[in-house]
Amino acid sequence: MSTLRRAVAVATACAAAALGTQVAAAQGPARFTISNITDFHGHIELVTDKNGNITEPGAERLKCAVDRATAGKASAFVSSGDNVGGTPFVSAILDDAPTIDILNAMGLEATAVGNHEFDKGTADLRDRIMPESNFPTLGANVDGLDMPPYWIKEMDGVKVAFIGTVTDDTKNLVSPGLIDDVSFRDAVTVTNQLADELTASGAADVIVALIHEGAMETKTFSPNVDVVFAGHSHLEVPPTGTQPLVVQAGSYSKNLANVDLAYDRATDTVTVEKAEVLGVDQIADCLTPYPEIAALVQEAQAAADVEGSKVVAQSPAAFYRGKNEGGDSGSNRGVESTLNNLLAEVAKAGITKNTTVTADIGVMNAGGVRDDLPAGEITYKDAFSVQPFGNDITYTRLSGAAFKEALEQQWKDPAADRPVLSLGVSNNVSYTYDPKAPQGSRITSVTVDGQPLDPAKEYVVAGSTFLLGGGDNFKAFTKGTPLPSTGFIDVTAFNEYLAGTPDLAPRGGQSNVGIHLPEAVRAGEEVTVELNSLMYTQGETAQQVTVELAGATATADITPDFGPAGYGEAGTATVTLPVPADAAGEQVLRVTTDAGTDVTLPVDVSGGDSNDFLTGSAVGSSAGVFSVVAVVFGLIAAAAPLIADRVRPILGQFGIRI
Repeated sequence: MSTLRRAVAVATACAAAALGTQVAAAQGPARFTISNITDFHGHIELVTDKNGNITEPGAERLKCAVDRATAGKASAFVSSGDNVGGTPFVSAILDDAPTIDILNAMGLEATAVGNHEFDKGTADLRDRIMPESNFPTLGANVDGLDMPPYWIKEMDGVKVAFIGTVTDDTKNLVSPGLIDDVSFRDAVTVTNQLADELTASGAADVIVALIHEGAMETKTFSPNVDVVFAGHSHLEVPPTGTQPLVVQAGSYSKNLANVDLAYDRATDTVTVEKAEVLGVDQIADCLTPYPEIAALVQEAQAAADVEGSKVVAQSPAAFYRGKNEGGDSGSNRGVESTLNNLLAEVAKAGITKNTTVTADIGVMNAGGVRDDLPAGEITYKDAFSVQPFGNDITYTRLSGAAFKEALEQQWKDPAADRPVLSLGVSNNVSYTYDPKAPQGSRITSVTVDGQPLDPAKEYVVAGSTFLLGGGDNFKAFTKGTPLPSTGFIDVTAFNEYLAGTPDLAPRGGQSNVGIHLPEAVRAGEEVTVELNSLMYTQGETAQQVTVELAGATATADITPDFGPAGYGEAGTATVTLPVPADAAGEQVLRVTTDAGTDVTLPVDVSGGDSNDFLTGSAVGSSAGVFSVVAVVFGLIAAAAPLIADRVRPILGQFGIRI
């Protein structure tokens, strides 16, 4: 709390204030500890890797670590949200009831609401999750649902207010039809407003924010906020800053944030005496038994094993999610993955088989893929762990222009926790993009069944109700026809596809490749092609890439670079090849890899110097004009993709590549 935040309002209060200060000074500072978890997601079990190393300590050891950190102290145990939803099979198959029971047994005292608490709709949160929890679920920035904005606990004589908020992007993270009755305001703005009000009224001495949003800079918060426990992005963020201190406790049972605070009653100031984020090893070595929690975990395991042990298929190959370099599987939702593509193919096949329509395209959102798929025997538990949300698979009729717009929407706010959210696409879809082009005009070519995407044609696009309903901010999908209620659940579609595809194998190569070319490609000259997105981040992947243009070819090794964290640019190469002298006109640039990637990009090749529309000097003097044209075209592409697709070839005739 900032120094002397409350001024004495009237002179008659001065004597009382002075007396209070003397008493407070005699008492000494109050001390207390706050322990925080976030994004627990029902990870109640102890999990080990193939070598027996603990990767997730589980609920019992996490409770032990909490008690060890708070022993003999005034304390509070709180969460920053996403306790349920997107959970492992052991919890999800039982509607996350085991997780709620275990958090009750662990003594959780308050939680911010997370976006995943809304996964099954507002009614489920209001009528089941909240009543069954022995702790308040805080949603200060949620309008339309009766939930407390904050919780106040007195510790060592000090009133500590915990304000709970959730990312206002929740509207894009949950199937829209399930949360139409609620809205979300900006989490930081609401936190600051409440902090100021609680301070001014004297209702609280210390303000703690439980914010289900990725850790942000201290300067965004009011000086009346003392500590911020962030969440949502699953990142471990060590304690940083002062007034407030900002910290984030990772995810699952792998992390625990502990903050020791001292409050000086005389000066109305808060001091952080110690702050830490415990990791897996520090939690795992806490071995005090908690029989009640252990029994609840065992009960859940026994119930889940009955359904989970059923074998649904055999797979000769494993399928993986994307990851950042050095990160866990699933840590990068912005990069193409074999499993995301498989689920897009599942949607396409499922709609074609189980409805009266034939799907042209299948799509899948990376955030809906929650586990990898092993090779060998696949059980119901394996399949469910991959897709635990229970979304319907449905379809929409969408123009080619709108589908291309959806591909553009993979790029989000560059400052966001996840700047890119990769779309898995069915095996018959491929596309190219220019990573250096302006956002909104990066997609340079799309093919469906080997044919160029027709902007005016209507395509049947299959996917989940979440994604096709505009989830993850893929709003272009909502430009299609209304989504029919198929009653075809995602895990059912998945199991059916697995059982009916004995030769199951990952897609050969990538669906998309980043290609950057110079502004003009000229006949009789060399062209340097910059490539990325040439490999998967897990599993077998490409080693070499070949570029072909007008009969000329060149091959290069792929650099196995994962690229920036959160992006989809894994695997790069730079290839230089000669453009034949007689290649002027529209040509096709083809990029292939030894893993099976095969994408094409139409390229307009201008003639040699004697035949160019612009001479070398004219090109130099016209560079500014080309730049203006490029900017104008970018605006056209963002506002009207159909027009842009028709204008691009015309510009290409003059050596202008956009």
